[in-house]
Amino acid sequence: MEIEQVVFSHFQYIEKVAAFLEGSGPEPEIENVEDCMMTKWLKESPNPKMEEPHARFHQVLEEAVEKKKQGQDAEARALLDQAYTLYSQLEHALFE
Repeated sequence: MEIEQVVFSHFQYIEKVAAFLEGSGPEPEIENVEDCMMTKWLKESPNPKMEEPHARFHQVLEEAVEKKKQGQDAEARALLDQAYTLYSQLEHALFE
């Protein structure tokens, strides 16, 4: 499994959530962190600096979708911003 593919899949996921929050895309399928390609990769190549931000990334995006569905757009957008920060942390931890 190529880690570049794993990282890119997370970028695609966050972009799907962003499109939904902006009203320009369908509701994304919530990806369970345990079924995620990065979780599988981390089991093969443990990286403690990535584990917590990765789990939080999935949690924050799930919360953002729920907030949007409840009509709490500002809260959903704030959570999306957190997800982008977590994504950056994952990239940084991966390539340091």
